[in-house]
Amino acid sequence: MELFSSWTGSDFLQFYIMLLVLSAVAGWWIPAQLRPAGRASESLDAEDLAMLGGGRERFADSLLADLFVRGGLAAVSAGKLEVVQPGLPASPAGKALLAYGAPISASAASKAVGVHAERVAARLRRSGLLLRPEELTQLRWLSIAPFCALLLLGLYRQRAGSAEGEATGFLVILMVLTAGLALLRFFKVDHRTRAGIAAVQGFRARAARLSAAPRPEEVATAVALFGTGVLVGTPWEPVHAMRHQSGGGDGGSSDSSSDGGSDGGGGGCGGCGG
Repeated sequence: MELFSSWTGSDFLQFYIMLLVLSAVAGWWIPAQLRPAGRASESLDAEDLAMLGGGRERFADSLLADLFVRGGLAAVSAGKLEVVQPGLPASPAGKALLAYGAPISASAASKAVGVHAERVAARLRRSGLLLRPEELTQLRWLSIAPFCALLLLGLYRQRAGSAEGEATGFLVILMVLTAGLALLRFFKVDHRTRAGIAAVQGFRARAARLSAAPRPEEVATAVALFGTGVLVGTPWEPVHAMRHQSGGGDGGSSDSSSDGGSDGGGGGCGGCGG
């Protein structure tokens, strides 16, 4: 065992923990620095903002809130809404919800608008507000590169230590933790460009009032920007209750990264990190 041959097991564990902390910092710093700039845009509607703010789930919630406010949906049971005005004027995504034949749950709503969410995401990618698939893949691998390097180092030390009869259980535990953090970082990369993140932040800053007191005509945009939590204490709270009942946890104003926040591809990233 030439590399680290003079180190005790305790010495290497302390070194590994230090590198793990640095890898975690780098894993969140890299996307922040290398994220594509994208292109700025101010002409965004509620559906665009919902996809940027929280992915497919937020997209569905914004539509549900709008239809509920306008009388197209009504509360039928805990965690579900029913269609009461199927002919209500709505966007293609809204019409998909109004055409739903059974009481609508939060998960069913997300599935029902999946095709429309992907169309909005594709438009946002063309506009430079969401990462293109190849950009997202590159950013993901760059984000976990420090963890991968650390895992290789840990594997080398573990095999060398085992060959000499050393106890390596604690090192294996740290390697499992490293792999877990790598997976978390890989799937939690924010799908937005810098311009996409800035667009949501800008709209939120200009529409801060909506987070506390949205008017009926503002509900779709309020939910798109801040989540269904803005509906608590209003006549439209059943939409929030439905999301809360589903365990989706979209009550707040977290960014997509969703994946997901946003998961720009429609899978929901909600609050994705760097």
